[in-house]
Amino acid sequence: MSPIPFIACTLTCLLTLQVQAAEPGKLVFCYEDQDSWPWVMLDDKGLNQVLFDHVQQALKLKIERQPMPWKRCLDGLARGQYDGAFAAAFKAERQVMGHYPYRADGSLDNGKRLHSASYSLYRLRGSQADWDGKAFSGVRGRVASLSGFSIIDLLKAHGLDVEETSRDPLALLRMLHGHRFETAAMQTLRADQLLASHPDLGQDIEKRPVPLEQKDYYLMLSNRLVDERPALAQAIWDEIARQRESADYQARLRQVLADTPHGN
Repeated sequence: MSPIPFIACTLTCLLTLQVQAAEPGKLVFCYEDQDSWPWVMLDDKGLNQVLFDHVQQALKLKIERQPMPWKRCLDGLARGQYDGAFAAAFKAERQVMGHYPYRADGSLDNGKRLHSASYSLYRLRGSQADWDGKAFSGVRGRVASLSGFSIIDLLKAHGLDVEETSRDPLALLRMLHGHRFETAAMQTLRADQLLASHPDLGQDIEKRPVPLEQKDYYLMLSNRLVDERPALAQAIWDEIARQRESADYQARLRQVLADTPHGN
């Protein structure tokens, strides 16, 4: 056997070890390349990203955050290409892609969430579509929602026809405004912020007062990370919970939400 392949392999392995030794605490988390105000922002200044800044400082880690399409993010998590993916609502089928934080009894630990957010029903003014907290009424045609969002499960469970659009919430509101749909189910804070910043949309679209659902959002960690470094995985989730309730983060959260523009 020629020594050249062996030497090349040896050099490659040595370089890999050097990189790992140089950055033993570096992790790569992916997130969706769409603003989800105020939690995840492309300028890397969303509240989840602020929370990760506190976590990495406390644990002396380096967390690299990479935006990309959400499907690619989850696929990469499943392959072990990324150490974590955020912010993910719980869906049973995602459990094969990576790990949510769980309690000792195997139940989902919502104390380790990144944040909670509600969904609301938005409708064209004049529409009779409504939600009373238990049932829908007056819904005509399809209900629009962003592709892959967990709220779709609730809509379908109530027998509604759902149109999954792109992952762009502003584009969805424009379609609603253009009468392509009469109703849409959207994350409340983001939709309210967009309606307030686009008065032309807010004039014709209104939010129903009863939230559709409140959901918790998590950092999912890769199967590889949890299997190979379970103590680190648990430390990250524990630190998320601790930092989320810290005085510094809570002050930042109150400041941001106090400045939240309210739509109709």
